[in-house]
Amino acid sequence: MLHQPTPLRGSRQSALALIALLAHSPARAEEKKPELEPLIVSALRIPRPASTVTSAVTTLDPEALQNQGILQLRDALNAVPGVISTSTGGQTGAVSSLFIRGTKTADSQVVIDGMRLSDSSTPLGNVLSGGRVYDVGSIEILRGPQGAIYGGESIGGVLWMETPRGTGDPRGSATFEAGAFQSLAANAMFQGETGPLSYFLAGGYEETDNDGPDENFHQGSTALRVEGKIDPVWTVGTTFRAFDTFYDDHGASENRVDSSLATLYATGVISARWTARFLAGYQQESYDNDSDYGNYGTDTRAGSISTDHEITLAENLRLLAGGFFHHDSFQVTDGVDEGGDRYGIHSALEWEPVANLTTTAAFRWENYDSYGDEFTWRLGSIYQLEKSGTSFRAGLGRSFRAPSYNDLFYNTDLVYFKYVANPELEAQTSIGWDIGIEQKIGDHHTLEATWFSNRIEDAIESYANPSGDFRTYTAVNLPGTTTAEGLELGLRGSWMEDALSYRLAWTYLHENLSAQPKNAATVSLDWKPTPKSLVGIGATHLSDHSWGGNPIQSYTIARLYGSYQICDKVKLHARLENALDESYQLSNFGSVIEGSGTGLYAGITVDW
Repeated sequence: MLHQPTPLRGSRQSALALIALLAHSPARAEEKKPELEPLIVSALRIPRPASTVTSAVTTLDPEALQNQGILQLRDALNAVPGVISTSTGGQTGAVSSLFIRGTKTADSQVVIDGMRLSDSSTPLGNVLSGGRVYDVGSIEILRGPQGAIYGGESIGGVLWMETPRGTGDPRGSATFEAGAFQSLAANAMFQGETGPLSYFLAGGYEETDNDGPDENFHQGSTALRVEGKIDPVWTVGTTFRAFDTFYDDHGASENRVDSSLATLYATGVISARWTARFLAGYQQESYDNDSDYGNYGTDTRAGSISTDHEITLAENLRLLAGGFFHHDSFQVTDGVDEGGDRYGIHSALEWEPVANLTTTAAFRWENYDSYGDEFTWRLGSIYQLEKSGTSFRAGLGRSFRAPSYNDLFYNTDLVYFKYVANPELEAQTSIGWDIGIEQKIGDHHTLEATWFSNRIEDAIESYANPSGDFRTYTAVNLPGTTTAEGLELGLRGSWMEDALSYRLAWTYLHENLSAQPKNAATVSLDWKPTPKSLVGIGATHLSDHSWGGNPIQSYTIARLYGSYQICDKVKLHARLENALDESYQLSNFGSVIEGSGTGLYAGITVDW
């Protein structure tokens, strides 16, 4: 159904008024701070300088995202080359999809606070639908096969996030926002340090009717981290995250997700050459779908312990080694009641044979109770030409996706639908490689380009009907090789002492899974007319695609945003979504799901 007309649809006056309000005085340069080389955690599960990371990885700044009015994690990930993040199920609150380098959502993994939250039985779609950026301290997107470090479901890549650590004097902040489609949102945080103890606490609530009939959504969430240094060697801490979501799926069903994660961790600097890390985590996720056809629900419980060790063998040689044990249980309303253990070891060597050249070699062995064991590996190198500001990066690796409990054990026979388990299903495996370049242009601009290819054997099709009976489905391994390959392009930089900054991410998919768009791009342009104000424009474009359903035409969604700091403690913000009133489809599997129309939102942030 097409979205209904609203007073804001196509309103250029609203956009001009927003710009005029926020850009009323001339620009002034801010004091330039020296840049520090960023640390990347996700590539080897330990902090490493970005110049030594051999994998393609992009870091997003949650604070910068909030300044641009990007509050949903799903929307934030589109700023990464090689990534398409959207929802094929509906607007805000619907289960979301993440396509990394042309693979499917089930081919990528999410790790939060060091614990893997998604696997073949617990997909990351619910995490994306409930994820917000205001309670996240860092976001890293690791692209390409990462089985050697993270195991199964990392064929496309890994989404790595952490709950913030409290820093500095105790302080708090609260943000309130209201806008189109009966939308309300509020979130607050309090953080700081007291002696050797740091703490961070955040909570939020939001609700919206969305731009369509029967798409009501509401959610509550919370996040906590407490960390303390107990002696010169050991630092210990704990995190807790939870969200509770309700989404009305166009009146066809009511969907509820209740998810929580708790971790305990310890880091010990045993010596100048040896750092040890230990983590214990527990996750639960309950999903409930009530419709006219009955009830479908899943209940997942998972606990894990893991350890990672960083040992300096020589000035130019480091050993990384670790192991894990994971136990989970998975229940489905109408039958499946399974659980099992997963355990394994992994190791990596990081070697700098000559100046400016870093090479890594990693392997991982793990065993699944449900079907067997897997061995994965990865090789990578990065070389820097300091004088020209050029970096060359290349990698090659093996990864896999395990069969889910539903694929292996789920049997059901409903009125219009029958699913037959396939206990003989094998894991799908892949060999993927990439080669890329990063080039600094002057002092303020960076260009990156990467060509990638991923060849998948025994690809799992979870809803196949090989018998030709279109009411009977099962999971099968597809014959032959399935390929995903293409080009990632990123460009970022600034002018005028950072008063004007930009970011571009473009993905070209020569081959892909699920009929994804061949071209996808996201761009943003920020302008600081004064030290207290910000105005910006952003756009996301997808070319023709279908997600495996009926054809969907290309579209471009534009947005305007801005903020103004009234005083040290109070800031106003506003954003205009779908500013050009584009009519577009999120999916078309026989029943068309429309995207949202133009919506204006405004709010206030108060610090104390």
